[in-house]
Amino acid sequence: MINPTTISEQLLFSTVRLEAQTEGNPVSVGTGFFFDFRVDQEKIIPVILTNKHVVENTSMGRFYLHESELSNNIPKPSGKFFSITMDNFSQRWIPHPTLDLCAMLFQPLRVEAEKQKKQIFNRPLEDSLIPTDASLEALNAVEDVLMVGYPTGLWDSKNNLPLIRRGITATHPAIDFCGQSLSVIDIACFPGSSGSPVLLVNEGMYGTKTGTVVGNRVFLLGTLHAGPQMNAQGEIDIRDIPTTSKAFTNTQVMINLGYVIKAKEIKVLGEIIKKNVLGANP
Repeated sequence: MINPTTISEQLLFSTVRLEAQTEGNPVSVGTGFFFDFRVDQEKIIPVILTNKHVVENTSMGRFYLHESELSNNIPKPSGKFFSITMDNFSQRWIPHPTLDLCAMLFQPLRVEAEKQKKQIFNRPLEDSLIPTDASLEALNAVEDVLMVGYPTGLWDSKNNLPLIRRGITATHPAIDFCGQSLSVIDIACFPGSSGSPVLLVNEGMYGTKTGTVVGNRVFLLGTLHAGPQMNAQGEIDIRDIPTTSKAFTNTQVMINLGYVIKAKEIKVLGEIIKKNVLGANP
């Protein structure tokens, strides 16, 4: 297994395959990603983020996690992975007050892993990757983006690794699409991509409005949650990105656009989580 050093390599260990099941239905697949909310210089609250529609009404959930090992006292992926299954799954998530976003505290997974005498290796995203309004306004209308997840449930099942897709912004990152806290990306979105983090990633060199910069740049732009579909009659319908493929009475065709909940809404959810956690355990 590689020891991730570059930005894009670390993104391979920032997501988690999330399998969920409702009573009497087949297992569905979605994407979660690890995120650290910073409380102060010493404290963080680690969570897993995904969409509400991935976990709502689910009775069982399963995570596939990388096992960590030490190399010169530094954690790295061992090449092995294991699963943790949880019941009462939908009740474990803290919802965003209005949008299709939710979080589960990471600590219960750590406790379950320790019961199996294992340590989890991951590379969480964090608050510092969420761009300010000024940073967004400095971006261009068209920027390269990466989306990490499990489209149609596909993954590297031997190495427990997600797939990375590349696209571009379809709306300016600084503008709220249709007055909502959304942006649109031009990228192929399929069942299983729900909950995928969408990032602007430049490694080595990138262009700005004023010229070319040598260096790296990474912003978390948001979380994929829905996409427009076209039916056989050419009518456009906006639907959550499903977690399973379904048969509809009319043929639905994805048109390679994705609706992304902006990363600033992760901060909104973070404030709720901090109040819950620090109120119960200062």
